[in-house]
Amino acid sequence: MNRAFHPFPLRLALLLTAAFLLLPCCRATANGGPLAENGVLDLRLFDPATMGPARLDGAWEFYWNRLLTPQDFVENTALAPSGLISLPGTWKGMLVNGEELGGTGQATLRLRLRLWPEAHTLTLRLFDIPMAYRLWANGEFVAGSGTVGTDADSETPQRSLVLAGITPKGENLELVLQISNHHFRAGGVPEGLRLAPPGPLEAERDRTWTFAYFFAGCLMITVLYHLFLFHLDRTQISAGYFSVFCLCLLCYSMTSNTSFWAINRFLPALSPRWYEYIPLFFYMACAPMLFRFYSSLYPQVFHPAVRHLVDLRFLIFLALLPTAPDHLISQYIAFSIFVGLGCAIYYVLRLSACAWRGMSGAGLLLLGSGVSLLASLNDGLSHTKHINTPYLIKFGILFLVVTQSLALAKRFSHAFLSVEKLSEELEHKNQSLMAEMEDRNRLEQEVISISEDERRRISHELHDGLCQKLTGARLRASILNKRLAGTDDATTVASLAALLDASTDDAYRTSRGLWPVEHDPAMPGPSLDDLVRRIARDTGADVRIERHRHCGQCTNSNMSTLYRIAQEALTNAAKHAQAHTIRVKLHCSAQDGITLTVCDDGIGRTASARQSSRGGGLGLGIMAHRAGVIHAKLTIEDAPQGGTIVTCAAPCDRHSSPTSTRRTLPDVSR
Repeated sequence: MNRAFHPFPLRLALLLTAAFLLLPCCRATANGGPLAENGVLDLRLFDPATMGPARLDGAWEFYWNRLLTPQDFVENTALAPSGLISLPGTWKGMLVNGEELGGTGQATLRLRLRLWPEAHTLTLRLFDIPMAYRLWANGEFVAGSGTVGTDADSETPQRSLVLAGITPKGENLELVLQISNHHFRAGGVPEGLRLAPPGPLEAERDRTWTFAYFFAGCLMITVLYHLFLFHLDRTQISAGYFSVFCLCLLCYSMTSNTSFWAINRFLPALSPRWYEYIPLFFYMACAPMLFRFYSSLYPQVFHPAVRHLVDLRFLIFLALLPTAPDHLISQYIAFSIFVGLGCAIYYVLRLSACAWRGMSGAGLLLLGSGVSLLASLNDGLSHTKHINTPYLIKFGILFLVVTQSLALAKRFSHAFLSVEKLSEELEHKNQSLMAEMEDRNRLEQEVISISEDERRRISHELHDGLCQKLTGARLRASILNKRLAGTDDATTVASLAALLDASTDDAYRTSRGLWPVEHDPAMPGPSLDDLVRRIARDTGADVRIERHRHCGQCTNSNMSTLYRIAQEALTNAAKHAQAHTIRVKLHCSAQDGITLTVCDDGIGRTASARQSSRGGGLGLGIMAHRAGVIHAKLTIEDAPQGGTIVTCAAPCDRHSSPTSTRRTLPDVSR
């Protein structure tokens, strides 16, 4: 039965949503300032101490399809701009001479500033211009990235973070920026330039790198922890998917603009193409791992068709990398971002259904996915300049990873508690089962003891009753046979005497089989000597018995059971295995207890089983059962020179030193 959805996670999600919506607004208001108009930005009333770094946003002069230098403006003061471009922004879609511009091309941008009085030494930040550019300040070259060109062959694009030092001369500052774009879908300045005294921009860069390293450390610990969980239990596939997802996030964060390319602090510089597509590769790889993580947790809720979609999205990207031009890949990335937003909305809807059904960990996962979706929407709208807010994807991803880790921890803790509870229940059941087994063994021993007592009673009654009467009848028949000798009834009486003689022998044999009358005074059970004599007499085999005892008077209660096992083994050897020589050994030592060994030179177990209709199965089963009752170890194996060896080792608690050896030859007499 589904549980009711608790309102607390929903309220918490609403509060966090409101915080994420209000935070960008507050940050945007705090960083507001004057805008450039007609290529001029007036900062004379700007106070960087209270307002922070100045944003060089607004309308810059735009010179399309011309790569101009400050010298060109000095030599030709009548240069007319092609128009005005609003920064941050791109020239794609602008109208120049009645024609709409595409995304590729080259241009020069120009801005004249009027600075505040204390602007003696400044730092200019140029960030994430995904193309090639060169910048001059008051005619002096101060920064550049890549190689500016007029076509794709002559241009070398490169993303970079540049903090350029500028020393203005007076209150006026002229910035001339050359930009070429022949590899990406839209040229321009997607991120605005910022100007401040030395210190704030450097501190912001250092804070970003510090957070990136902290984030990377958290992700690395998360990756190793969940990989270790997956290594311990391969059935926890969700931990494996989550560790790979976090690894992709780690690589994406350290190689992308979200961390100011923090990986450059440790690794040598790579080619511009690698700078561009390594983070995109890991960004695209996150989606298949994230879906598999959710699907492994709730397989009945997430549809396989979405998995095929995210896999196809990633495979198309891999196919485009070595073949397609850069601007086509850039367009596909833009399309993939919208697909990713759709998948994020799908995850939120599906996790909402899981949370509503009360599934374990779904509330935390819903919270993390919702916040991450809001951060992605914020960054997408900010990147397209529909809103003016800071990027929040780093915080959204961190929140997502934390909530996913907590959800897995919750599931694992529930699993551990369930295992602990099951272990306790199993321990109680094992204790009950052990007690039941002890009672059963005790009852079986009592049954065997009662059976032995009953066999002894019946044996005595047969011996003292029926056997005596048959013996008397046989004597009278013998006397009568002598009296009637020479008469017609002599033959009949002789036959009757022979029948009584055979019946008397059978009765005595049965009585001795149930419980031999002769007992070994040193043994608590029936006599093995009598058993060996009867087997030798009845079968004609050479049967020998050897006994090595450490107790002068044996008090082991298991001897009766060992006698029955020996009786069954001897019967099998003589009757089924057709043995000619049988060795019976009874050995008692201080270390191994009592060991009974019956070895014969017969045809072996397999051949005797083929010749016997029963196959010896019932007798062997009875032997194994008797051995189990007294906690003895029974082994039946083939002898190296042929035949069978039956060994039964039973526990013993008393030991002494006397040793006796007896030999019984076959008795062919009746």
